[in-house]
Amino acid sequence: MRIKLTQDLVCGQDTFLTGEEYEAVLILPRSTTVEFVANSGKKVRAFNYEYVKVASETDI
Repeated sequence: MRIKLTQDLVCGQDTFLTGEEYEAVLILPRSTTVEFVANSGKKVRAFNYEYVKVASETDI
């Protein structure tokens, strides 16, 4: 799924800014927490209040 951050995330030395979009996956089938890979290759998790789902072109 494609997500857009609704708030800044700081993970170690990396900062992910509000409005940035990432391709993410749910970490568990019934969870709302997603995981995405930063440009540095680091895996980052975002909770449901930190992102919104963005409709992909195939969803339209």
